[in-house]
Amino acid sequence: EFDDNLKDWLSKEASTVETKDFNLCAQYAMTLALSYVRDHQPSQMHTKFRLQRYETGSFVGLDATAVRNLEIVSTLSGERVGSLVHLLDQTCSSMGARLFRRHLLAPLADLAIIRQRHDAIEALMKQTLLRKQVRDALSAIQDLERLATRVESALATPRELGALRDGLKSAQTLMGLVRDHADVEVTRTLMPVCSVESCHEVLERLEAVLVDSPPAAIGAAEVFKKGVDPRIDELRGLSSSSKDIILELEQLERARTGISSLKVKYTRAFGYYIEVSRSKATNVPVHYRRRQTLVGSERYITDELEALQIKILTADEQLYAIEETLFNDLRSEVAKQAMRIRQLARGLAALDVSACWAELALRHDYVRPVMDTSSRLELLASRHPVVEKLAEAGSFVPNDITLDAQGESLAILTGPNMAGKSTMMRQVALSVIMAQAGGYVAAKSAHIGLVDRVFTRIGASDNLSRGQSTFMVEMQETANLLHGATSRSLILLDEIGRGTSTYDGLAIAWAVAEHLARQMRCRTLFATHYHELCALVDQSD
Repeated sequence: EFDDNLKDWLSKEASTVETKDFNLCAQYAMTLALSYVRDHQPSQMHTKFRLQRYETGSFVGLDATAVRNLEIVSTLSGERVGSLVHLLDQTCSSMGARLFRRHLLAPLADLAIIRQRHDAIEALMKQTLLRKQVRDALSAIQDLERLATRVESALATPRELGALRDGLKSAQTLMGLVRDHADVEVTRTLMPVCSVESCHEVLERLEAVLVDSPPAAIGAAEVFKKGVDPRIDELRGLSSSSKDIILELEQLERARTGISSLKVKYTRAFGYYIEVSRSKATNVPVHYRRRQTLVGSERYITDELEALQIKILTADEQLYAIEETLFNDLRSEVAKQAMRIRQLARGLAALDVSACWAELALRHDYVRPVMDTSSRLELLASRHPVVEKLAEAGSFVPNDITLDAQGESLAILTGPNMAGKSTMMRQVALSVIMAQAGGYVAAKSAHIGLVDRVFTRIGASDNLSRGQSTFMVEMQETANLLHGATSRSLILLDEIGRGTSTYDGLAIAWAVAEHLARQMRCRTLFATHYHELCALVDQSD
């Protein structure tokens, strides 16, 4: 049943948008998610969640099969080393690394935003000094997103608040570098990428109260600067200079009583006391209370010394309690600005990703693709970004490929095993993904009409736990792409029909290729050992 209480809480507390902006199904999904959080992590229910509409049409469709076959985040054997993310991720911060990965897994279908990202990369490529300054500054900034979450969850330590302060200060300097750059065009290009608030109020507050190097925990060392709270200064003075305070009291009591041999001492059994020789006992003031009589001396206590003793002996405990209270209040105060800190973090991450692509383009000779809404796909001297780096230097042979849904929409690749058919198909798909993720591509030149989905049918494996043979898996994946593809899709098919007899496999491959070329007219790369499929060229319209 729909949880009305959660729905009310959602509309009032958790969202920066009205729940009426979402349909009933979306609201139901939100309440289910929040119900799970409430049941399993109730401490997180005070968090200000940012709800954002996800429009599937704004991104390139990449299903799990495509992500796996193209080895975007991991190789087919499940390792990160050798994947596209492993090669390309040269970001300088954890925030940038997460955003870079998200960009590759969700390439854009919005031409304006893609061009905006390309403009930012081009601007940073031209400005070598600015790019280095940006990357150096980003390397010194800790993960503001995670720090904001820890602050909001009341888990942040003094050291983490110090890291947040230092990160905000570096971010403010970084924004200033971009905003005040001499090249107005560079500033105009980059500011949309990082045009977010610098959270200067939070920075000023943290700088005003925290010491330069806060400890990992309350009580381990000083947390607050001198002057933040008089009680802390007094207790800190008592804790660190109790001997000097006792010595001052001793000198004061000698002056008051005229007894030059008076001493203030301490024992574990009696605490602090005033000791006077028996011969001078008649000179002690009346407010001295006898504590102990010894053979040659008398020991006394006063209200002032007793109060001072309590302060000294309990100073550390009081100091801990007061600092803990003040720190919790400070953390709660910062937590109210967590959403703004996350917005800043997203801006820094976007700048980090742009600088990363600029570095990659210069280091690996990537080119800016020409992007438009046509159905053309033309790559000259295209390279597989991972294989060319793992192969022996100079051994990778670039390839040209031209596809057009309005013309030659299907290309048949034939040749012996290990000839590079699968590599060529993957590099075309990766070029499209890199381009629409907002990056440059590994080619001499590239012209890419927007792609809405990428489908792959590469490799063969069974799924015996579900009672599916290799041929069954192959046919299911083929059926999925035939049902889901549109005229703007990019399809990679590798040896369709090999899981059955030769004639049946050829018939399946022929029917699929003919349907894609004549009916769907989508850009397709079709690798096969069935040379008979080349006859499709003579029968094409």
